Amino acid sequence: MIDTHCHLDRLNPPTDAAGEGLDALITVATGPDRLAATLAAADADPAVFAVVGVHPNEVAVAADPRARAAIEEALRHPRVVGVGETGVDLYWDEVPLAVQLDAFRWQGGLAREHDLPLVLHVRDAQGARWGAGDAASTTTALVIAELGHRRGVLHCTNGHPDLIATALDLGWFVSFAGNLTYRTAEAIREAATAVPLDRLLVETDAPYLAPVPHRGRPNRPAHVRHTAAELARLRGLDPDALEATLDANARRAFGLPAARGA
Repeated sequence: MIDTHCHLDRLNPPTDAAGEGLDALITVATGPDRLAATLAAADADPAVFAVVGVHPNEVAVAADPRARAAIEEALRHPRVVGVGETGVDLYWDEVPLAVQLDAFRWQGGLAREHDLPLVLHVRDAQGARWGAGDAASTTTALVIAELGHRRGVLHCTNGHPDLIATALDLGWFVSFAGNLTYRTAEAIREAATAVPLDRLLVETDAPYLAPVPHRGRPNRPAHVRHTAAELARLRGLDPDALEATLDANARRAFGLPAARGA
């Protein structure tokens, strides 16, 4: 099993892929101050890979040329397999949209330049529903269409149909996290039955978004199995067969090496 998105630098106690019983995992740095710990985790374990970038809630730092240079240098690291997480977050209303979009387009250009997947974080305003309140999702769909980059992942998808359709048209993957297991996540559960099998990914976003039955506690990469099991249930698929498909998709999305012994 592969966890395609977690934050090892934020886990307490720390862990590695073997410690979680996983074949591989991808740890994500959310800004320049997280690069050293993220790259060190990837260097320490051949089953750990890294994505580097600047999170939408932290993009004020991206105006600093030194911060941009640090991200660009990290992309040359052999264990780095993606750019991000970037995108649009209007939930906290802390960073102006224009600032987020500037960092988003910059990171999109890096993904194109390095031929790496662009990993997107998209969160709409608190209480928003599809329609007038979904500015983050609709804006993100416009930006990725404008960028035209054909490698990407909708991290922790919110289920927005237009955003998913745009991503799929570009050849992107759609990743489901622990909130798929929440009873109130109707849009996400509906999307989970509609995304083509060959575009599905699962993740934890650990230490956040723990799935049922661990909801309310810090998440762990090993808990990705609960999300995969729920995805199999929703689609009426054999869990083992779906796991094999999800792992193959993850290796294709991020260019990961074949499983040992495969």
